[in-house]
Amino acid sequence: MKKTATRLTPQRPSTHEVSISQVHQSQHRNLILENSYRAETITRELKQLRVLLLVPSEISDKMPNVRLFKDQLRHLVKEVLAIKLHHNLEEYLAQYQPDLILALGSESLFPEENIPALKAYKAPKAVWMADATCLTRTERNLALLFDYIFTQNIANLIYYQGLREKHSCYLPYAPDTELYYPRRVEKRYHSDVLILGHFQMNSVLDTLAHSELLHGLKIMTIGSGWEPTKNFIDITYDKTEISNYYNGARIIINCTGSVQQIMEVAACGVFQFVEDHPHLQIYPITEESLIRFQNFKELSESFKYYIAHSDARRISASRALKEVKYNHSFLQQGKLLLKKIFTEP
Repeated sequence: MKKTATRLTPQRPSTHEVSISQVHQSQHRNLILENSYRAETITRELKQLRVLLLVPSEISDKMPNVRLFKDQLRHLVKEVLAIKLHHNLEEYLAQYQPDLILALGSESLFPEENIPALKAYKAPKAVWMADATCLTRTERNLALLFDYIFTQNIANLIYYQGLREKHSCYLPYAPDTELYYPRRVEKRYHSDVLILGHFQMNSVLDTLAHSELLHGLKIMTIGSGWEPTKNFIDITYDKTEISNYYNGARIIINCTGSVQQIMEVAACGVFQFVEDHPHLQIYPITEESLIRFQNFKELSESFKYYIAHSDARRISASRALKEVKYNHSFLQQGKLLLKKIFTEP
C-alpha cells in the first residue's frame, strides 16, 4: 500500500466578515501573517507535507517566479509537484495524494473539467492570487473554489473576507531575485532621480515637479500623466528592463503605494524615498530601512540631506536589501503561507 504523508490539521477558516477599516492599527500586523507560532514544532511537521502546485499554462508578468518559488518551497515540505491547470487533476490527485493544493496566479479561469475533482478532494485548497491591481471577475470566481485566499492587494480583503467559510490574508509575492538584484548597468539607464508613480494635480508629485528641488538633476519617470512636465524623461520599458532603471538611479522616489514595487527596488540595493499610504503601515520592511514621507515638506527636507550624504543612502539601501533577502524571500513567504493553513488557532 502506498504511504501518504502525515496530514496536519488545517486551521479552521474564518466565517465572519471583517472590514479593514474595522481593524485597529495595532492589529494590522496580523494581516501579514505574523501571529505567534510554535516555530520548531510546526517546521518539523511541515516537512511531512506533499504539495501539489497548480500553475497557469501561460505565465504573465504579474506572476511570481514559479521555478524560484517551487525550489524554495522544497526546503519547507517533503515534496512539491507542479502541474499546469489544464492537466488531468483527478489523475494527479489519485496518484500523488497531496496534503495541500496550491494554485499560483489568478489571470486564468480554472478549467471546468477539473472543478469536480478539486471540490471533491478533502485536503486544504489555497490560491495565491496575482491581484495587485484590481479585483477581476476571474479572481472572484477563483476565490469561490478555494478554502484559503492569499492576496497581493489589501483592499481586496474586504471582498474575500465576505465569502462564507473562506480564510483570506494579505501576503505579497517576494521579489524575483533573478530579475531584481544589484548590478552595474549601461549609461542609458542612469539617472540622478527616478520617480515611480502617476502624476496627478495637487499631489506631492505635482508640487515636486514644479519646485526647484530637482533643478539641474537628470530625472526619469515611470508612470502615467507625466507628458506635460518639462525636462523629465518619461520612459517606456518591459519587465526585463525595469530593474536596469532601478539599478541606474542614484535615488528613487516611490509614490506607487505598491508593497511589491517597494520590495523590488529594495532587492536591487537602491536607496528610495517612499510616500506613506495607510496600508503601508503594515509594510514588512522596518522603517529604519525605508525613508518615508507624507508631504512635500518632509520629502524636501529628507531629499536635501540624503542627496548630500551618499554614505547615509548606502546604509539605508543595504539594510532594506538585507531584510528583503533574508526575511522576505519566497522561503519566508512560503513558510508564512503554510503556517497560516496548518497551524491550530
